[in-house]
Amino acid sequence: MRRFYISPDALNSDPVILDQEESHHLTRVLRLREGDEVELFDGTGALYTGTIDKIGKQVAVSPASLIQAPGERQGGSIIVCQGDLKGGKMDFLVEKCTELGVERLIPFSAGRSQGRLDGQRLQQRWQRRMSIVKKACKQSGRLRFMQVDMERSFAELLEIDFGPSHSKCFFWEKAKSLTLAEAISGQTDGGVFLMIGPEGGFSDEEATLALGSGWQAVSLGDLILRAETATITAVAVINHLLGRM
Repeated sequence: MRRFYISPDALNSDPVILDQEESHHLTRVLRLREGDEVELFDGTGALYTGTIDKIGKQVAVSPASLIQAPGERQGGSIIVCQGDLKGGKMDFLVEKCTELGVERLIPFSAGRSQGRLDGQRLQQRWQRRMSIVKKACKQSGRLRFMQVDMERSFAELLEIDFGPSHSKCFFWEKAKSLTLAEAISGQTDGGVFLMIGPEGGFSDEEATLALGSGWQAVSLGDLILRAETATITAVAVINHLLGRM
């Protein structure tokens, strides 16, 4: 059964009206017809089912019956703090983090980040990333949107109070022998904050500031990975350590 996104507010109407983007996908791409059954999700973890009632510029679905209520996340949460990446690498990472069940993505700019954006372009970038999250949820079957923050500075990132129940780790090429598994040992309930630097990595000064803010420096061992590869690999490992895969 095909699945479509519906905003939580739109669920208050009867019939439920899909937005123009979802309606176009339903009619022009998938070519579904009136009477076909569909699934609806609202990004909060809920799943609904209904029947296409009317096809037009905006498709009406009636009735929308709840078949799965939003539930608590299983195991600890994974929050990724990602140094800015150039080109389409960050968009790719947004998609993969969504598929892998990351709860929150916090982009930040560090000393070796390439380029800076003004407020309007930052907003446009955020909107594009949230669109990627929605599409990735539809493709992977996930019901809950990953939260994507607006980009902030490295200094602002270190000021966030993540609470004592989370393990805070960052990859640094000068880290000693502490492994990711050792760093997050015993954090199956509280969850993990993972910080990955930009493509140029962290400077010594930034690493020192992170250590002083309670972050643990984790070694990649003999591996030399691109920033986006390190993030995806680490999230997959954390999922395994948290018992999710």
